[in-house]
Amino acid sequence: MHAVEPMLHFPRRNVSLDASRNLERFRNTSLARELENDSRRWDVVEWSWAPGPPLRVQVRSDRGDVLEFVMDEPGIWRAHPDPNVPHEPVG
Repeated sequence: MHAVEPMLHFPRRNVSLDASRNLERFRNTSLARELENDSRRWDVVEWSWAPGPPLRVQVRSDRGDVLEFVMDEPGIWRAHPDPNVPHEPVG
């Protein structure tokens, strides 16, 4: 039987203890589980290195889509499209 590769990929090297804890907090969210089940491959490309909150994780899909997730003081994660990525005009 063939193992299914996860669609959300986290960095494995050169990650500090604080950054690893921050990534683990994100990994345990429903937002991360949604990305795991997406048809696109998502790579974590930026993340918070210092203890937080606030915490920030940015992911990029194999199609170039970029999403940013921010955890605020109460511990609530919110998703935001990256404003620095150009989008096709609608209409």
